[in-house]
Formats: sequence, C-alpha cells, structure tokens
Amino acid sequence: MSRNKGSFSFKSNFLSRPILAGVFSFVFLFLLGFFLLFQSYQIIRESEAREMINVMDLVEKNLNNSLKDSYSVALSMGLIIDDEGNIRDFEQYAPLLLEQYPVIDVVQMVPGGVIRKVYPYQANKAVIGYDILKDPKTRKEALKAIDVGKMYFAGPFDLLQGGTAVVGRLPVFKNNKFWGFSAVIIKLESLLEQAELNKLAGEKYIFQFSKINPESNEEQFFLQNDLDIEYNISETILLPDGDWKFYIALKNPKEAFYELIPMAFFILLIASWLGWVVTLLFKQPIRLQALVNSQAGELAASELKFRTIFNQAAVGMVRVETATGKFLETNQRFRELSGYSASELNGMNFREISHPSEINENLALIQQLLNGDIREYSLEKRLIQKSGNVLWVKLSVSPLWKKDTSGSTHIAIIEDISERVVAQNELMKNEKRYRALVENGGEVVTIFNRKGQAIYSSPAIQKIAGYSEAEINSVNLSSLIHPKDIAELDKQILEAMKFPSKPISGFTIRAKNKKGEWRWAESTITNLLEDSSVKGFVGNFRDVSEKKEAEINLNKSYQMVMEQNRRLLNFSYIVSHNLRSHSSNIQAILNLYNTTSVEEEKLNYIGLLSKVGNALNHTLEDLNEVVSISTNLDLNIESLQINAFLNKTIDLLEMQISDKGAIIKRDVPDEMIVKFNAAYLESVLLNFRTNAIRYREQKRKLEISILGYKENGDWILEIADNGVGIDLERHGGKIFGLYKTFTQTPNSRGVGLFITRNQIEAMGGSVAVESEVGVGSVFKIYFK
Repeated sequence: MSRNKGSFSFKSNFLSRPILAGVFSFVFLFLLGFFLLFQSYQIIRESEAREMINVMDLVEKNLNNSLKDSYSVALSMGLIIDDEGNIRDFEQYAPLLLEQYPVIDVVQMVPGGVIRKVYPYQANKAVIGYDILKDPKTRKEALKAIDVGKMYFAGPFDLLQGGTAVVGRLPVFKNNKFWGFSAVIIKLESLLEQAELNKLAGEKYIFQFSKINPESNEEQFFLQNDLDIEYNISETILLPDGDWKFYIALKNPKEAFYELIPMAFFILLIASWLGWVVTLLFKQPIRLQALVNSQAGELAASELKFRTIFNQAAVGMVRVETATGKFLETNQRFRELSGYSASELNGMNFREISHPSEINENLALIQQLLNGDIREYSLEKRLIQKSGNVLWVKLSVSPLWKKDTSGSTHIAIIEDISERVVAQNELMKNEKRYRALVENGGEVVTIFNRKGQAIYSSPAIQKIAGYSEAEINSVNLSSLIHPKDIAELDKQILEAMKFPSKPISGFTIRAKNKKGEWRWAESTITNLLEDSSVKGFVGNFRDVSEKKEAEINLNKSYQMVMEQNRRLLNFSYIVSHNLRSHSSNIQAILNLYNTTSVEEEKLNYIGLLSKVGNALNHTLEDLNEVVSISTNLDLNIESLQINAFLNKTIDLLEMQISDKGAIIKRDVPDEMIVKFNAAYLESVLLNFRTNAIRYREQKRKLEISILGYKENGDWILEIADNGVGIDLERHGGKIFGLYKTFTQTPNSRGVGLFITRNQIEAMGGSVAVESEVGVGSVFKIYFK
C-alpha cells in the first residue's frame, strides 16, 4: 500500500512540475535525434570509404596492367639473350616492343649489372656503361630483384639522362648463373597517367604516391598533395612488386559533417518545440488529473496512444474484419505501400491486393485463427499496388480477442521486404550461375589443404583428366605433378601463403592424367585458409597443352629457319668473298708475270700461281661441302689445328703481305686444336688478315700479331694490328652489322666482319673487339 502511494506521489510531483517534464522531453528527443544523426554520419562515412575502396581497386587494376605489360616487355627482351649470354638483334626488337607497349618509355639490357644496350639510344646514351650494382642509390633495389628472382620495380628516382621514372628489372639467369637484368623504364608521368589518377580524382578525391627510401628508410612522397592521412578518411593499396603505396583521401573530409549541421539545428528545434508543448500540456493539472482519475480518461489516453502508434508507425498496419477480410482501418504507411487512399481502401477486401497464387494459403491461416488453432501467424507474400506493381511484404497477423473467446477483427502488420527478397533472389541466381560455371566449365577447380590433400574437386576433373572426385581426394596432388615442376608449384603456394585471398597466377606446370599422359596446365592458387567457409587453398587449373605444344614447336621451327637462313647467307658471302680473294691473287700474279722478262721471276710467278690455284681448289672443295650441307643443320665440324690454317692463309696472302711490307708475329701453340668447320675457319682467318692489310695506317709499317692461349679452359685466338682503328664509341653497336663501314677506304663493303661473326657464332663461339682510332685493333675469337 505504501509503495503505491509513493509511486503516486512521484507522478504527482513530476506532473506538477511542467518545466521539469518539458526539459526531460527536450533532453530525451535531443539525445535520440543526435544519436540518429550520428548513425547517419557513420553511414555516410562508411559509404565514402566503400567508394574509395572501389576507386583504389581501379587504380590497382590499371597499375597491375602496366606492370604486366612491363613484365611482358622485359621477358621478351630476355629471350633475345642466347645460351652463351650474347644479346641478339636488340636494335631490331626494341622498337617493336616499345611500339606494341606504349606505356614503356625505355628498354635496357644490363649484363653483369652494367648497362650495355638502351633504346631509344640518342636520348638515353648517357647511361651506357653505368654499373647499377656499384652505385649505392641503385644497388640495394637491384640486389632485391636478384634475391626474389622476379621482376622488381625500383624508384621513382632521377635518371642520369634526365627525368624521373620507375625502373623494372627482371633478373636473367643463364646456366643457373646470374647474367644480368632485362630492364624497362616507365616515366613517372606515364605511370600516373596509366593509373588514371586525374580522371578518378575529379573534384572529390586526392591521391598520394609514396615509397620507403632504400637509403634513409623513411617514407618518401612524390605528388604535390597535402594528405593528412591521420585525419582523413583514407584507403591504401600496397604494390609488392615495387614496395609502393598509393593513398586516396577526401579533398573535403568535413563535408559530410557540414551537411548534417542543418539537420542538427532541425533536431534542436523539434526537441525545443516538443519540450514547449509538453510544458504546455503539463500546465493543465485539472484536465490531466481528471484523465488520471477517470476511467474514461484512461481509455481516451489509451485510444490516443493506440491511434498515435497506429497512424505514425514505420510499418503498415491494418484492422481487418476477420470473417470477410475487409479493411476497417488503415494507417498512412500502409496507404503508401498500397498506393490507395483511405477512402479507396475503406470496404476493400485483402484479396483485391493479394497475388492470386497466395490467396488460398492466407485464407487457410485465417480459418485456423478463427478456430483457435493458432494465435498468430506470419508469411511472406506479394502485394499488388494500385499501379499494378508487385511489392514483397512480410505479413504478421494477431487477433483482437482474448484466448478461448470469439472475435470479429484482427490486426495485420505489413513490412516492406522487397529489397531483401530481390537480394535473396539475386544471390540464388549468382549461386546457380557459379555452380554452372564450376561444374560445367573447362577449368578444374580444386580445394586442398596444407598437406596437398584435395577437399573438393569440380566435376570438370573427370572430363579433363579422367579422375573421379573420389580418386582425386584419395591421393596427394603433388604426386600428379611433374617432378621438374614441383618446385614451381611450391613457389606458387609459398607466394599464396604470403598474400592471403590474393589469386597467385602465371604459373604453367605439367600434370598427369589418368591415362598417364603429361598435360600442360595454367594454375592459379588462392589462399583462403582463414575463410571459415573454405579453410583451404583454391586451385584453378586450365589445360593449355595444345597451346604449349604449339608454342614449343613454333619456337623450334623459328630457330631452325633462322639457323638455315643464316647458314645459306654465310655460304653466299663465302662464295663471293673468298673467291674474290683468290681471283685477285691470280690477277695480281698474271699482271706481274706479264710485266717481267726475267725467266727466273716468271717461273717464280708460275709457282705462286700454282699455289694459289691449289688453294682455290681446296676452297671450292670446302664450298662444295658447304653446299651439300646447306639444307642440313648439322655442319661438318672437325678437330682443326689453328697453326695449319694460319700457314694456309699466310700462303694465300703472301703477295699482299710482301707487297705491303707487313710484319707478322705469331705465338700460337701447336696443341691449339679447335672444333670448327674447315671452310668457316679459313674464311674467318683470311678475313681478319685481309682487313688488317686493307685498313692499315699508310704512315707506318704494318704489324700483325697473332696470339693463341687458353682462358678458363677455352681457347682464345687474338689477332692484333696497328692499322687505322675504329671509333667504338661511335660505331661500337654496329661494328659487326651487315654493310656497316667505318673508314673512307675504297672498296670497303661492310661484309667481312658480318660474315666472320656469324660463322664464329654458328660454331658456338663469340668474337670481341678492342680498338682505338690511329692506334689499331684487337679481335679476340673465343672458341667453344
């Protein structure tokens, strides 16, 4: 009794203080409004964050496309390096690659870390001879590329030739030894243009691009944007191939806050108004006391409360005559959902706005409600709007009579669930589409654990490899991989471990099908071990055997055609070049024979003529042998003594050597025997001696030095002269090119050195030159 009295006393005191009630109402509505306002602000911020994630996804996609193009160019340049580490046809392929991949500005070949080839040459020739492994500014990132064994992007930094750029270096290994780099240069403006930063930024975002400086270990920023990362809503992407970071942030991060200020003032105004209204209401003690003390007043208050809830509810509410289904009362939200006015709905039946296929189910539930079998029910159904559109709603029905009594009306609550139903339907469609792709596609999808045991395999495994899912699940996947490709697969899995959820692709391996055949497959592996619905690695394997075999066969055919063409070209030049030497000697001897009347000299000339004729006959025999094998890639290679061929070529050039007063110094051991084609060896030695005589310095006596020695187990023949020399700084890149001449000497055709290099390389060797204008030249032949 005392408790009720105390409660009544509190209410009386509270109601007797209208200002306190008004303040309480103001504070409650103010806090509620600002809570909702804060939630709106959070939603706006989350929406902006999602938009920035989408923009950064586009930036990352654009950058990855550029990096893939860079990798393709670097890999293509790496393929022109033969097994001996020589760079072939750089000037031919470099322009084609830059034309095909315009994002790349410069390509370089960097054997041993020293830049030896660059294209375009004129704008970038300042870097020739630059050793990136000795410069502290470039050494650290270059070594990192070697360490990871794949393409790594250094920079941005200032280039020696001017400008700022990033440099992608692909380490090249020959015979399991580091050879050097195949490098590409992308100017910073080209990279940013490819990423479309200006286009994506618009008036809303700002970007920043940074990298940890390898020397100072501090983050270095490259764009002229003042990005307050700590304050802004921002997103970051990390590009591991270059250790770069791209930031995005709002230009005006406080904009959302400013937009909500008017709403805050509105909430304050409404709260103030409600506090004022409550104060006015509570200032009517006589009326309020009468309502409290009067049952009629309680009923009126209850009715008012019900009406307020009914009419202002956020969901549709309807009072329905249970037996007939007619609408007795409808609230504003239901009228908005149906599209009908209150007068139109008055007297309408629920059947008129229900989908025909769902009416019987609804009627059955109403009958159970009338029978007392159930006290309430809910179902999802379709509501036909006045416009004819269909709206999915959740219907919840409760009777307006007590249990075990009869009644005539019930209340129905109608909630719009169209968005959820549409989302569910779309999810089901996507799931069906995904299953159709996985189960009927031409790609095998497998989920396997850390031990390599398959957890799931798509039905395509039986169509492509012949295994059933049970057979695949019973074996370790590594047992089906070619032994030479196990390391490649392990490397791919290790990479996937480092970057969870990121697909790691680009690996081609051989896998054994049920017939025991090795098939080539492109693999993509994604680490989803932390995904509770997967808990494993997802492997996608696509059969590319036909493509791979075609690629291998095409490469073999290409190499065969190139080798055949080179040998046929060599033969044609040998014919024209060597026979011209013999014919010149014969013509010179005949001229001398005709100008002398001394019989002894004539006999001497006849002897020389006989010697040249014999040499010519041997040359023709060698050329006949070349003709017989010109369509065969297997050249006749013999063990040849260098001294024997030096004697032979000196005899052929005896007249010219004597006429020019040349001095020949020779230090070649008799045990210097090399594997070579006889016709090629004669042509090589003859050409170097002929060039020494032809391009001699007229003001001093010609000296030719021939030296043979071993280096690292291989024979080297060094032919030096004190002739006019060659400007290597100017002509070094084309000294062995066809029809390339470097002096004003008459009858110089630029053929000899081209023939010589091709003949040496055809035998697996190489040739190098050291020369200085006015001093002479040294040619070194490296025999295989």
